[in-house]
Amino acid sequence: MIGRQWRLTWRKAGPVLSVVLLVALVVVPIGLLLWLIFYTDIFNIQAITVVDARKETTDEIRVMVEQELMAHPSRSLFFVEPGVIENKILTKFTYVRSVQARRQLPGTLRVVIQEKDPALLLLVNNRYYFVDSEGLAYEEARLDTLPGLILPTVKDRNPDSQVILGTPVLSESFVRFVQTVEGELPNKIEAEVVEVLIPSLAAREVQFQLDNNWKIRFDVTRSAEGQLTLLQELVNSTISVEERAALDYVDLRIPKRIYYKTRFNDSPQTAE
Repeated sequence: MIGRQWRLTWRKAGPVLSVVLLVALVVVPIGLLLWLIFYTDIFNIQAITVVDARKETTDEIRVMVEQELMAHPSRSLFFVEPGVIENKILTKFTYVRSVQARRQLPGTLRVVIQEKDPALLLLVNNRYYFVDSEGLAYEEARLDTLPGLILPTVKDRNPDSQVILGTPVLSESFVRFVQTVEGELPNKIEAEVVEVLIPSLAAREVQFQLDNNWKIRFDVTRSAEGQLTLLQELVNSTISVEERAALDYVDLRIPKRIYYKTRFNDSPQTAE
């Protein structure tokens, strides 16, 4: 009789006890997690790790992130928004190309940085700037920070030119033009570029000074490859060996016409 009553009681109470047990299994862990988040320091950010960047970049970004966390009402890893951190880094540091901020339990914020690669150096009013492939000046250049790096160096002759970091100073097409000429000239006429000059940051022309003392003037709005081909034909096929040895400058800025001058001629000559 007792056994029967127990079975009847279990049948009635069993579903309720199952629900209670299930609720306990769900509520207790959630409550424990909330307690750990809100009432302990376990998930507070204890370390900010910045990787894949130069030491000075790492130090500057770590300080900025720490200041951002100090202004936040909570240092809990769960309340930090990585996207906000990423946007602020990209806005403040013009030399950062991309950034990824990730939470790492229990208390680390990991920031992965990719810095921009300079496409050329720009000299304006005795100051050097790193310029990226899009023509944006992103950092005043300290040559000791990138030892051994060889870049085309463009010198602006306009004393009134100004550079604002984080803004485009040269066109993307100009950067490609300089890179193309710098890379192809040795193959075309067996000479190396030693200096690149422009009259202003908005100029449509550029002059390359070569190690054989030739000056080559280009129109940056036209194809670099086409002008290099004309230069190669002039040097190798049109002018004499004596003229080549005494060549002063070649002007390729006029379509379908080449002006050149030798050191023993007072006036420029024309080749078509």
